[in-house]
Amino acid sequence: MQSELQSTVGNDIASLKANAGVKENKEFTEKIQSQTSKYVSSELLARQKQIIKILIENYRDKKRKFIISIDDLDRSWLNENIIRYDFINALLDAFRELIDIKNVKVLISIRTDILKGVYNKKLRQEEKDSSLIAFVEWKKEEILNLLDKRVEFLVKRAYTSEGVKFGNLFDFNISGIPATDYILERTMMRPRDAIEFVNTFLRNVSGDSANLNEDFVLEAEESFYAERKVALCSEWYSLYPNLRQFLDALSVFLQPNINLQHLVEKKESICEILLQADDLEDEIIKKCINGDLNDLLNVWFICGVIGRKKSETLTIFSNHKKPELDITDYNKEFRIHPLFFRN
Repeated sequence: MQSELQSTVGNDIASLKANAGVKENKEFTEKIQSQTSKYVSSELLARQKQIIKILIENYRDKKRKFIISIDDLDRSWLNENIIRYDFINALLDAFRELIDIKNVKVLISIRTDILKGVYNKKLRQEEKDSSLIAFVEWKKEEILNLLDKRVEFLVKRAYTSEGVKFGNLFDFNISGIPATDYILERTMMRPRDAIEFVNTFLRNVSGDSANLNEDFVLEAEESFYAERKVALCSEWYSLYPNLRQFLDALSVFLQPNINLQHLVEKKESICEILLQADDLEDEIIKKCINGDLNDLLNVWFICGVIGRKKSETLTIFSNHKKPELDITDYNKEFRIHPLFFRN
C-alpha cells in the first residue's frame, strides 16, 4: 500500500513528513488521508470481493461450513492511526456481502469504543448494523463459575490436591461485605477483569491459604486499580486522549454518590487537574473551563467509571442498550464505580 501511495503522492513519504513545515505537513497529512481512503475503497475492497467470488463459485457444497474470524482490531498501530475508522468501515462494508452465502459465517470481534468511533465519524448508520450485532455480556453467576474453575486449577496446582472454589478461598468479609462480592464490584463485569484481580491477589500470596484475609485483597486492589486505569486510558485513547486527567478529576469527590451540582461546586479543583493535560485544545476541557461540565460527566459514564443511580441497590453502568447519557439524565444522581472511588 505504501508503494502505491508513494507513486500517487510523488515522493518518499518519510522524507516529505520530515522536511515539511507545519502548514505543509498538515496539507500532506490530509493528502495522505484522502489517498488512503481512496485506496481502501478501491484496491482493498476489490481484493476482498475476489475472496467472496471464490467462496461463492468454488464452495457450493452446502455441507461444508466456513467461519471467517476477524480479531485484533484494537492493535496499537490502529489505535494511533487517524484513518483507522476508514479501514474498519471498509472491512464492515465488504463482509456484508457474505451475509447471503449460507455456508459462510463471518465473526468480527470489535470493542464498543471502536465501533462508536466509526459511527461518530459518520462513516455508516448505526441502525443498519443493529440486526448484525451480538453484544457480549456476562452475568455475575457466569463470572463466578469461571473464577471457581480458575481458582480450583491454580490453587490445586500450587498448594493442595483438593478442589478449592473461589468462595472457599475468599471466605471472609471486607468492610462488612463478602470478599467475593467486594472483588466482583471492583471489576467491570468482564471475565478478563475478574481473572486479573484474582491473579494479582494470588501473586501476592504465599504459603497456607488459611491465612488469607482482607489485607491481601486490599493490597491486590491497589495494583489492580493501577493496571485497570492504564488499560482504560489505552482502550479509549482514540476517542479521549486526555482520559487520564478525566479519571484523575474523580479524586476531588469525597463521597461515591455525585450529581451535576457536586461537579459545579468542585469545578475549580476539577479544572486544575484537567489543565495538566497535554492537549489543552480538547473540547471537553474547554467546556469545563467555561462552566459546562455535562460532557465530562458523559465521558465518565461512557467509560464505565460512573453509573446512573436508580435506587440504593441498583446502579446502571454504560451498556449497549444505554451507551451514553440522555439529556434527561444530567440532573440525576450518579455513583462512582467502587474501583475508581479513591476514599
